[in-house]
Amino acid sequence: MRRARPGEADGLRELAHRSKAYWPYSPEFLEAVRPMLQLSPRDVQAQQVWVMEMGERVAGWHRVTFHGPRAELEDLWLEPELIGTGLGRRLFEHARAVAQQVGARYLEWDAEPYAQGFYEAMGGSEIGRTPSVAEPGRTLPRMRLSLTQLPARPDA
Repeated sequence: MRRARPGEADGLRELAHRSKAYWPYSPEFLEAVRPMLQLSPRDVQAQQVWVMEMGERVAGWHRVTFHGPRAELEDLWLEPELIGTGLGRRLFEHARAVAQQVGARYLEWDAEPYAQGFYEAMGGSEIGRTPSVAEPGRTLPRMRLSLTQLPARPDA
């Protein structure tokens, strides 16, 4: 795991699009969400954006932002062929550790509905629903994980 570099923003954004397309969405829906999956060089420089490398290749990445006692998991993406291999758990645990090290009391995020089971296995609980901007009537599970009950893992 390492901090992302601003020059990687375009490649990381494209990885996010590939990862989103792993789920059984229509091409029309994927085009509708494309503008919403954003990451700029400025974001990478100013925020906690981390990449997971396998050799010379970026396998996945996450982004955490901070809002008082709340950390927000803005992004967590893996290359599609790596979904289900355990690397998502490693990415999530690292994001959790980043949030804890900055002093956040809890981590929240809007979950990909198809990945809700994964996030529940990571200890997250649904605390509500967030209306989707991409599709009227669609909602996303709003998840939360308390960070005050877990020990920090700087090696995550």
